[in-house]
Amino acid sequence: MTTRWCSSVTKIDVADRALRGQDRFLNRRTLFVTGERAEESPNRARYAAFEPHRTDTRHGTRRRRHVDHWRPVHQWSEAQVWHSLKRWNVMPALPYRIGFSRLSCATCIFGDARQFATIRWLDPARFERLVQYEQQFGCTIKRTVSLEQLAEQGRPYDAALSAPDLARACLSSRPIPTVLTPAWELPAGAFGQGQGRIRKK
Repeated sequence: MTTRWCSSVTKIDVADRALRGQDRFLNRRTLFVTGERAEESPNRARYAAFEPHRTDTRHGTRRRRHVDHWRPVHQWSEAQVWHSLKRWNVMPALPYRIGFSRLSCATCIFGDARQFATIRWLDPARFERLVQYEQQFGCTIKRTVSLEQLAEQGRPYDAALSAPDLARACLSSRPIPTVLTPAWELPAGAFGQGQGRIRKK
């Protein structure tokens, strides 16, 4: 890649290092499960649904480690994901419920005006720290606009504004008592900016 938007070191290599660095994974079979979907990008569409993991050494002569990588929802559409969660009464993650359409870093480089407007409203100290970094480093996260300018172009998600307690819970370090819910609702962040509405094809 000629431009590094985000580092795989903080996303992918963490698990790789854990698998390679712990003897408990030697001489046994491990299944590594992730949720990439082909629909998400052309690059992810090329992933195999099941393959040896990149840390696999099952055919090695020393430190044998049998690790398979399974992407069980690789061929699923986003609608299928939400239908499955509904079927099993699994509560959507809190950020989806307040309007976020994807879960990555809260201040992801790919965030748009509405996302950063929401972050500024929800977590002003974090937002201000990033603004100060831009000023200190003399460059902006986005190529043509500062975070302050970007946030001014957007408006916090309606679902976040209407449920401030739920929004604050997104920042809490307290564990959630259960992921099951008897009253399942499609979250506001489903289907991009669709505010939870299923888009017609």
